[in-house]
Amino acid sequence: MRSRPLAFAAAAAALFALSAAVAHRIRVVDPPFYDVRFVPTARSARWLSLGHSTLAADLHWLKTVQYMGDDRGDARGWERLRPLLELVTDLDPRHGYAYQVGANVLASAGLVGDSDAILEKGTRNVPDRYILPFHRAVNAFLYEGDYVLAGQWFERAARTPGAPPHLRDYVVAMYVRGDAAEAAASFLGHLLSEAQDDESRKAIAAQIRRAQLERDASALEEAAARFRERVGSPPRTLEQLVEAGLVPAVPPDPFGGKYVLGADGRVRSTVEPKRFERAPGARDRDQAARDAHQRLKSMEGEMEKRNR
Repeated sequence: MRSRPLAFAAAAAALFALSAAVAHRIRVVDPPFYDVRFVPTARSARWLSLGHSTLAADLHWLKTVQYMGDDRGDARGWERLRPLLELVTDLDPRHGYAYQVGANVLASAGLVGDSDAILEKGTRNVPDRYILPFHRAVNAFLYEGDYVLAGQWFERAARTPGAPPHLRDYVVAMYVRGDAAEAAASFLGHLLSEAQDDESRKAIAAQIRRAQLERDASALEEAAARFRERVGSPPRTLEQLVEAGLVPAVPPDPFGGKYVLGADGRVRSTVEPKRFERAPGARDRDQAARDAHQRLKSMEGEMEKRNR
């Protein structure tokens, strides 16, 4: 009787040892990527839905969410994301969230052209969702460096009913960076004519003054660059531009002060010194290259003197 417990214990120990040995030899395999092998056409999915296209869109959207949610999506690839989004939004063209989230994932994966296409499709199909042209504008300036195009899409977003008022600031900023301050002023003037309340009119009027400042300051900075090319040194005052015949007059400051030329070459208002940053134009880049070349020659000359 006493030997039976010992036998059970020995058998259990042997079984445990065997299980451990087998487990040690089993190769742990990572779970596979979540992938979608086949994306049906919208026509066939609509036919199979028996008249319930929105339900079919929701089912395929669940697959799309799983596809986007795989942490190893970059290793797997994103080839089927746009076809999935096209399918979902063909079945349910008003699925605004699908356009928004899917386009953001496409852009972050480097598929900016596909992201643009989804956002533009969404803007057509869900014109009351301002966030879609907003994200299209973000793609334009963040990934494509096209500030004028970004301004146009921000303008479209800002015109959407219910869009937050601060989008108008983005319109002005993008147009200015794209050297299209006149377009920004025109856009704001149109908004002013459509404003329905005093608060909106007051806010838009202030933005128009800023757009006018950017337009005037950019023209004066361009004239200052031509003065430098002609004379060989930058102007000390803006009045020198008038004397040189480069501008007919220094325009009035829309904020009530006056324009001054800073040591950094930028024109500012004495009342409102804030300026938007501008993307460097060809003239600015050429001048920067000439300045760098001149500095390099000076350094070489100094080194030759020291080596003598």
